[in-house]
Amino acid sequence: MFLSTRPTTPAGTAPDHPSALDARPATAGELAAVYAALARTAPQLSAAAPAVVFAGIGAGPALVERLHRFGVDVHVVEEPGVGRGAYVLGGAAHATCIPAGAGEHEHAALVAAIVEQARMRTWAGDAGPEPRFTTMHTPGSDSRGVVQFLLGDAEIVAKIGAVDAIAGEARFAREVNALMAAERRRGLFPQVHGLRLEGRQGVSLMEAGEPLPIDPLFADPERTTLADDAADRLQPHLDELAIWYQLTARSQRPTVVDYLYRERYHVLREHPDFVATFTALFGDVPPQDALDVPVELPGGLVVPGYGAAVAWLEDVGPRLLPDHGSAVHGDIYAANMLLRADGSPMLIDPRTVWEGRDRPDVGYGDPVFDLATLLHGVLPMAAILRAAHAGTSSELFGARPWPGGATLDLSSLRLPVDFPAAVGELERRMLRSLPHDEPLRDVRTRLYVGAATSLAGWLKYPRAMRTPQAWLATLAYVAWYLWQARNVWEQPGSNGRQDS
Repeated sequence: MFLSTRPTTPAGTAPDHPSALDARPATAGELAAVYAALARTAPQLSAAAPAVVFAGIGAGPALVERLHRFGVDVHVVEEPGVGRGAYVLGGAAHATCIPAGAGEHEHAALVAAIVEQARMRTWAGDAGPEPRFTTMHTPGSDSRGVVQFLLGDAEIVAKIGAVDAIAGEARFAREVNALMAAERRRGLFPQVHGLRLEGRQGVSLMEAGEPLPIDPLFADPERTTLADDAADRLQPHLDELAIWYQLTARSQRPTVVDYLYRERYHVLREHPDFVATFTALFGDVPPQDALDVPVELPGGLVVPGYGAAVAWLEDVGPRLLPDHGSAVHGDIYAANMLLRADGSPMLIDPRTVWEGRDRPDVGYGDPVFDLATLLHGVLPMAAILRAAHAGTSSELFGARPWPGGATLDLSSLRLPVDFPAAVGELERRMLRSLPHDEPLRDVRTRLYVGAATSLAGWLKYPRAMRTPQAWLATLAYVAWYLWQARNVWEQPGSNGRQDS
């Protein structure tokens, strides 16, 4: 996942930036001293990965973060035999020295400008036109940086991350696009132009697209209510997914489904990131005070808490799991849905592994879970994430919620705890895209369990949750979706078909 975040002053454009003439080739002696210092301070340094070494000076956190997004590591050394400044290692600017004669701000700007342009030049190739930086996107959990640049008339995206994840995603995208092309369809994923391997780091170069406009999907600026025409706006993506699901459908149980519909709930509450996030938000409050008590929602509705709902999943889990599947994306929601210049749909950031759990049939799963990720995104994560990022998450509740007591009182939640008509219409259209015919009860139960699973995953991301209110609102919907799933599963006579 990534969202556009164009910097207000891109490196190399401010009028007071020093000239690149202030940079020079490093001498052989300087490079020898730099590498000797790194051998002592960073013995695991990969010679294949680009880096900037600051000698005798510090590197500000903003510069370190920006270079990190471009896939460049930063090292600081104290080496008497090396002149004060920054030394570029690897890539098109290898062995460049940027002396520290300018002021701190000017020096940082010049380092960023030289390194970033060198990175884009490397990605563009020697024969291409001069690349121009366009924007930087917020990276997701599977990447360290996502940089967009203009190469001639084409916008290119460079996604940087761990080599296994980046290479696997590029391979998956190419295979899916080839399958769709054989059916004379546009690729479901961006065209992959190339893959660069830099030691433990990989860079995928791909076609850029425009994000699907999110605000028009909702009837209100807070993104709490889906717009009446939202299903129409999402239909082109659903149509392409339906074709992909049908082309790859098999009568074989995906190995991931037990994890996603049952085991993940146990793993998440013990996950170090989950525990750390909860502690950062709630201090000394025991997690069980939030997880193992009933949840009170608006309108006097009280639903089983996380622990009780997971116990129910343990009981019904074997009967929930499908004996069929298809290729899946794994993380469909609005931020991962793009449009090409001609308006055709495409998806980015497929997710095929959760919490590091590899398996033999990677990329094969339950398409119902795919659609569950879309459902959880429109109700309620779009609203919760917007509030968290806008600094208004305190407005998600009418009164300050806090764990403790016989129930978790979230009754002042200001988000809908029902399925609005527009969400119901979207659900009907999503289910029509499934490749297998099975009882409607089974499909809807998995849809709601999958939505809860996707929501629960957010509880271990401190940068997304940010506040106790955002975390508790997310937990409220985990409990609510699992309660909805149980109601559907236990409703007498609810064994109709998908198209009923």
